[in-house]
Amino acid sequence: MKALEEDANIRRRKITGKATIIFLTVMLLLTFFSKTINNFTLPKVTYETPSSGTLIKEVSDTGNVQAKIIHDQYVRSNMKVTGVTVEVGDSVKRGQTLLTLDTTDIENQLKDEQDKYAQKKLHLERLIQAGEKLEEANSPGNLLSLDKAVQTARQNLEKAQRDYDNNKILYEAGAIPANAFADGEMSLDSARMDYEIAKNNRDKAIRDNNRDIENNNRDIETTKLDIAMAERKIAELAKEVNMSTVTAPCDGIVTELYYSEGMTANTSQPLYKIADINGGFQFVATVNVSAAEYLEVGDTAEISIHSFNNRRIEGKVGQIKDNQQHIGVKKDVIIDISSEELIGGEIGTASIRKNMGSYNILVSNSAVGLDSDGHFVYILKEREGPLGNEFYVEKVSVSTGDSDNIKTAILSGINARDQVVSNSDKPLSDGSRVMLAD
Repeated sequence: MKALEEDANIRRRKITGKATIIFLTVMLLLTFFSKTINNFTLPKVTYETPSSGTLIKEVSDTGNVQAKIIHDQYVRSNMKVTGVTVEVGDSVKRGQTLLTLDTTDIENQLKDEQDKYAQKKLHLERLIQAGEKLEEANSPGNLLSLDKAVQTARQNLEKAQRDYDNNKILYEAGAIPANAFADGEMSLDSARMDYEIAKNNRDKAIRDNNRDIENNNRDIETTKLDIAMAERKIAELAKEVNMSTVTAPCDGIVTELYYSEGMTANTSQPLYKIADINGGFQFVATVNVSAAEYLEVGDTAEISIHSFNNRRIEGKVGQIKDNQQHIGVKKDVIIDISSEELIGGEIGTASIRKNMGSYNILVSNSAVGLDSDGHFVYILKEREGPLGNEFYVEKVSVSTGDSDNIKTAILSGINARDQVVSNSDKPLSDGSRVMLAD
């Protein structure tokens, strides 16, 4: 019996040992796979150690070559295009025929204006002659008869006044009857009236003549202005008549032709645009306002011209101005360039590099985040876990300085020995466990 019991105990111990080993093995396997599975769910990060160095801001954008001087020409009135002898892209010489225009209507207008001008000149001559006659009418010789009538009336008045005074004395003395005195008084009144009439006639004649002179002078000045306007109109029409053949104003390249044969040219747009090849060229690139803040007139630029197999041409920024289509958002950077091979219209890429200064702590732009509290970075930390060492991140607020296309300067918050997370395949938060990317 004892032997049987001992055998049974031995078997139980063996079974228990095997079960324990199996259990521990299963637990180890579960723990291992659990950690492995958990690791697959953790964010994978890369990190970097801050470096020191110089920030180089590079502003780069595409644009095109333009002539500094663009010539164009407008018509002053509608004219039919009878011929076009060049095409866009053609090289032309100064004086070369570009277009021909029908100026028949302009020629007729010119003749009408010349006739009107001649009529106004004749009218002016008549006004001048009339003015001379009016001035002559105010001369002492022409006023002599009126002056003489006034003088005679004054003498008659003086005589009537003396007779009245004498008759009054005689009447008061009883030497003459009342009717004789009354006759003298009537004669005095009549003489006064004749004198006033004579004076009024003379004054009215002078006043009317002066008014006529003033009106005539005003008509003369108005006619002179009309003649001056007619002269300018004739000069303008004469220029338009000469536009029957439109020629190139300079040696250059035809960049635009707005009309073809049979169309009617109007005042809303020019006949052509020609790039003056002797006036030099410029490269115009449009950049964001934020990028333009780093630029200033005089900066050196390198321009890669696509049609020249991306050969580089050096230039200098000559002007920075608002882009008229995107005011407040974009800026036009105008770069002065020089090359005998340019004709205008070439597409290229401008690159301007600016030294932003040297800094002790630089990190990748991708490492710096921004939230409502300001800028921050994640620092990689390591600690001992139940299954070995594990990594996690710590969110650290930082003060930033300048940045370029690759790096950002950190002024405070971290040191040169910190391991800064530069990229993560998943969103991070303070204390997040992470694993290192391969």
